[in-house]
Order: sequence, then C-alpha cells, then structure tokens
Amino acid sequence: MIAIMISAISLVVSLVSVVFSLKSQHLQDKVNEMDLKLKEYELAQKEKETQLIACVEARAISVGSKSHRIKVWNSGNASAYNVTVAIEESAQIMVLDQDKMPFEILEPNKNFELILCTHLGSANKFKIMTKWEDKDGQKHSKVQITDM
Repeated sequence: MIAIMISAISLVVSLVSVVFSLKSQHLQDKVNEMDLKLKEYELAQKEKETQLIACVEARAISVGSKSHRIKVWNSGNASAYNVTVAIEESAQIMVLDQDKMPFEILEPNKNFELILCTHLGSANKFKIMTKWEDKDGQKHSKVQITDM
C-alpha cells in the first residue's frame, strides 16, 4: 500500500513537473520571439539612420607636377550643409580659394576642390578637418590624415 502511494505521489510530482516545464518552454519561446522582433527592429532603425547620414571626406591630390588641391566629397547618403575644410596650421599650407566656404550644400556623391599653396617648408603629411551640418542643423566633423 505504501509503495502504491509513493508511486502515485511520484506520478503527481512528475506530472506537475512536466506541466511547469511545458509552461516554462512556452514562455521561453515567447521571449525568444520578442527578442528576434526587437533585433529586427533595431537593425531596420540602423539601416534607416545610415541611409540618412552625410559623411564629408577630404584628401590632398596632385594636379600636374607642382599643383596641389584638396578634393572634398560627400560619401554619405544625405546632403551635407555648410561644409568647411581646415588644415592644421603646423603644416604651413594655405588654401587659396577660401571664398568657397562654407559650401552651402554638398549633395551625396558630389565634390568640390580647393587650391592649395605650398612651399619648401610645407609638411608632406598633415591633418585635414572637415565640418558640416545635417538637415536638422546638428554639427559633425571628421579629421583625416593625408599626404602629398
């Protein structure tokens, strides 16, 4: 009789354990599904943000044997506004056509060039800082090292 009661209690405990395990698995499945939806939403938001960001870059280029320019372009997917370019003063390089700046609107994949004036004391490698605003007026900047 005691063996039957112990078996019955074991059966009930096992059934309760199975029920709780099934409920737990069901809840875990819901959590995993919600986590997947959240990750998909975050990925969609990041893709949307990267599509709407301007990225202004600049490089020094040689034109002919003695002329140099800075080529400035927008490699992003949105227009950049009020674009300016500055070279570190220690490079001893002048930008001749400063009147182009600020460049009011630089559309995606468009560019402009600035003429450089160098001399024997000018640096061969230097930093160029580009600054721009997005459509909301938020300011951005990028510093790049370039050489001639």
